[in-house]
Amino acid sequence: MALAELPEQRIDSLDDVNIASDFLNDQYQPAIAFLLEDHDYDFATKRDALAQMPNDRANEWQYTYRLPRDLARPLHLLPFSGSDTAGPVPVYSWVGRSRGLEARTPFRISGGKLYCNVQGAVLEYASNDVAENQFTAKFARALALELASRVVMPIKKDQKRQAELIRMAEVARERAKADDMNRDRETVRDFIPEFMLARMGYGDQL
Repeated sequence: MALAELPEQRIDSLDDVNIASDFLNDQYQPAIAFLLEDHDYDFATKRDALAQMPNDRANEWQYTYRLPRDLARPLHLLPFSGSDTAGPVPVYSWVGRSRGLEARTPFRISGGKLYCNVQGAVLEYASNDVAENQFTAKFARALALELASRVVMPIKKDQKRQAELIRMAEVARERAKADDMNRDRETVRDFIPEFMLARMGYGDQL
C-alpha cells in the first residue's frame, strides 16, 4: 500500500524492489510506534499486572514496578490492587474521564520503572506491539501514508510528492483517531469500582 503512494513511475527492476523493501522494513516499526504514541487506540490498549521490583525510592513511593516490555505510553494506573479483581464485585465499572477521577492514582515513571503507592498495581497502557490483523482500516491507511512519506525521498528523490504525502498522512492520522474515538465513545461510567461509587453517592447511576 505504501509503494502505491509513490510517484507514478513504476518500480520495475529487482534492485528497485529490494531498495524499496529495505527502506520500508527500516521505517515500518518506527512508523507504527509514531502512530500508536499519538493516540490511545482501543485495539492497542492493554492492562497488565506489574511485576514488583526492589524499591529504590522508599522515601517517596511505597512500591516500584517493572514496566511492560511493549509500553508505548502509560494511560492510567488503576486505583486498586489487581487482587481486588478476583472477587465477585464487578470492579471494572467506572466513572469516566469527564469527572477526572482516573488521575487520582498518582504514579511516576523514571529509569524504566514505575513508582506508585498501590500494592499489586495494574497499569492500563498503549502497547507498541499490536498484531496487524487488529488494525482498523483507517489506521492501516494512515500507516501506509506515513510509510510512504518517509520513504519517497530515499527511493524517488521527489520533494513535491513528499510534501503531498506528509499532508495526506496528517489527514489520514486524524481520521483514524476520530474513527477510533467514535467506535468507543466515552461514557460517564469509567474507572471507579461500583462499591466505591455507592460510597461516593453515585448509587443511582449504577
